[in-house]
Amino acid sequence: MTNHRKTIVYRAGSHVVRLLRDHLPQDRLFHNVHHTINVVQGVLDIGQAEDATPEELEILTLAAWFHDTGHVKTYAGHELVSISLAEEWLRTQAYPTEKIAEVTRCINATIMPQRPSDRLERIICDADLYHLSFTTYDHYQELLREEWRRELGVELSDEKWRANNDQFLLTHKYWTAFGQQNLEPRKACYC
Repeated sequence: MTNHRKTIVYRAGSHVVRLLRDHLPQDRLFHNVHHTINVVQGVLDIGQAEDATPEELEILTLAAWFHDTGHVKTYAGHELVSISLAEEWLRTQAYPTEKIAEVTRCINATIMPQRPSDRLERIICDADLYHLSFTTYDHYQELLREEWRRELGVELSDEKWRANNDQFLLTHKYWTAFGQQNLEPRKACYC
């Protein structure tokens, strides 16, 4: 990335970390700054493996930083709030309108169930679920389970939680070649 690109991405990261630190509800045990950083790292790793251009990596990284910021205001539908927060901040940075549209399109692609329509959307969707391939995956799932209990009132037995989680892992497929070749085999060991 050029210095200008690094600067906007750096400023976005600093802004999002402060926003999440200062305004994220305490019950966001999974959807927090750690998840956001994992998604940022995911778009960089996957994007580079998928030969994304520096401009594409900039768009993907900005989308990754902002993709869950809507959690500061809502749980359900947080992606739409994330889009608004990204648009508002990027406009204050005099970021080009056509690039803002690309960033927000990528954020929108992370809505579950994911249905990416192009390469950039496939990259960010895989990055958003990058943690499925981590050796610490079980710990992330426990954080998500507790977050759902606190925020959504979802109380599931260990058996039901495991069955639902196993079903999700079995039906989930990564969208990119990198995800299919590298992340899918690591994910498969948890099923």
